[in-house]
Amino acid sequence: MSAPDDKPVDKPEDLDPAGSMPLAAEEDDEETVVGRAWRRATTIGPVMVDVAKDVAYALGPTSPYHRHDFIVVALAAIVVAAAAFGHRRMVAPAVEVFETRGLQFTRPATWLAPEEVPFQTPRLVTAQPPLPRAPDAELPYHVVYTSTLDPDVRMEVRIEAAPTWRNIIAGLELDRRTRWGELYGADTSRVRTIAGHDWLRTRFRYAYAPEKGDEPRIGHAVELATVDRTRLYAVTIYGSPLRVSRLEQQIAPTLRVSSHTGMPLVPQSSRLQPAYPASVARTFSSTVMVLVADVIDGRLRAVGGGSGVIVGGDGSILTNHHVLDRTEDRLHDIFVIGRFVGIDRPPRLVCAGRPSASKLQPEVDLALLKCDMDLDGRPWAPASGGPTWPALVGAPRTDLSPGQRLWVLGYPDVGGGSLTVLQGLVEGFTSEDGTLGKDYIKTDAALSLGSSGGPVVDDAGDLIGIATAQRRRIGNNGTLIKDGLVRPLASASPLLAIVRAGWVPREGRTSVEIEPTAIDAEAEGIRISTRVVDAANDQPVPGALVMVLRPGVTAEKVDVNRLDDMVIAWGRSGATGEVFLKQPVPAPGTYTVMVVVDRYVPLIGTDALRLTDATPAYFDPWGEIRLEAE
Repeated sequence: MSAPDDKPVDKPEDLDPAGSMPLAAEEDDEETVVGRAWRRATTIGPVMVDVAKDVAYALGPTSPYHRHDFIVVALAAIVVAAAAFGHRRMVAPAVEVFETRGLQFTRPATWLAPEEVPFQTPRLVTAQPPLPRAPDAELPYHVVYTSTLDPDVRMEVRIEAAPTWRNIIAGLELDRRTRWGELYGADTSRVRTIAGHDWLRTRFRYAYAPEKGDEPRIGHAVELATVDRTRLYAVTIYGSPLRVSRLEQQIAPTLRVSSHTGMPLVPQSSRLQPAYPASVARTFSSTVMVLVADVIDGRLRAVGGGSGVIVGGDGSILTNHHVLDRTEDRLHDIFVIGRFVGIDRPPRLVCAGRPSASKLQPEVDLALLKCDMDLDGRPWAPASGGPTWPALVGAPRTDLSPGQRLWVLGYPDVGGGSLTVLQGLVEGFTSEDGTLGKDYIKTDAALSLGSSGGPVVDDAGDLIGIATAQRRRIGNNGTLIKDGLVRPLASASPLLAIVRAGWVPREGRTSVEIEPTAIDAEAEGIRISTRVVDAANDQPVPGALVMVLRPGVTAEKVDVNRLDDMVIAWGRSGATGEVFLKQPVPAPGTYTVMVVVDRYVPLIGTDALRLTDATPAYFDPWGEIRLEAE
């Protein structure tokens, strides 16, 4: 075949290797189809040149067979693409809309029918197993869907009444801890805004065994949770990281709830933090969250919380009594301590204890806590491992004056669950009834729910008091004035004395009084007497408790809750500082001596008393005992 002008048409392999058409073709008024294709191909690049040559040759007017082949190939490609699309539609899992009790989302439709999830028996407190949900009860609703393709892939849906405590992060964390115990490990938490509503996304790991006796495996999960005005919703996806990710991509964008709320789900404190000195920042690790929980319908539920400050390397924590007080005559069942992790990050729950085994001073609204179990409910002590417990030091202050700057640390609800720093000024002092007195330090710092029990420090980072309450009053011009009330550290002297003396939480031993009540006195021995004075001015110290401990009891073993078992003789100093021990001390022997009194540093001397066969029957071993004021 030849072109209409009888000029032969070059095949692609005969084209100029330099990448241009022959000059005769460039001079034609009407460019051929082959020429146009070839000219455009020169702008694509070397890789596309060969493809363009083949296409141009197939479309050339002199190659009908090639044109036919091209059409066949094109049609085949279309058929293959259509078949692939149809196959994808056929194998894609069907979906359906889940909608119940105010929650709606799209989920796979090929899963097994939902099964009711039984409630977990609390780990941290002895309680009867929770009763199953009544058939006609709308809430709580807790079901699990299992994949028909992989039994390890599951989705749980939990809907229940909104918690009374609005710190959603800590409440959900306690729920997961209660369920998985030490087999649980949190990875990350962040907020996702879906359809204008905030959802808390938490990724975590857990250990499980598919069947009894199987080797444990590490599972992965993502929980999406939120609250509206009346309910809490949580959708949790379990499976391999890849399957969890795919299901989340399908479910999360479609999540909807019936109503919205403006309550924060994540820490908001970054917008509240003032610039603070480095000395204040060093106190962050000594500030803790105190979460309180009760057994409700057989389940352990977080019902409130406050703040606290570490005041002893043994893990002793000072907080407000009202944080632990459920009603006027009943304490909360459990407290859980959360340790500081970082600014704008929720605290890490580490241990628990019982308010009924704590030291309580309700008359000044203070309490002393110490964990005695881990989050599985097993015996545990703060010194048993993990992060150290940095005590925040301080001393009763008499030099505070109006206008002095102070800093309030804690975990208020407005902070969304993270540590918050508030700046304020000392405005003076006030009494319990609002009249003149020094029961409280008054400040303009905006204390709120959750701040209670938190440390109040000065610019040097020294502890000066405990954030306790907020009082509202009407000013002279009729405006509402809010005063923050800080309990001075001097009010905590009896509790701090217990910390220095040493103690172990014991059920029912809530009294702050340090004194033996019933000891077995020895029949014979040496009668001990001495005098207790102030080391700074030699003035007598009345009310000092002087105790001689049984042989083998050293300073490290002292427990003020077991003085009846540890003390062999004791007495209190009178107005002149003189003290006479009530019981004789056997001789010979070597004994540890402890002296405790409010507003003075406790004195514990290992092997401080040595008696021999030659010791007189009435003996003053020291002449006087000198105590240093706090």
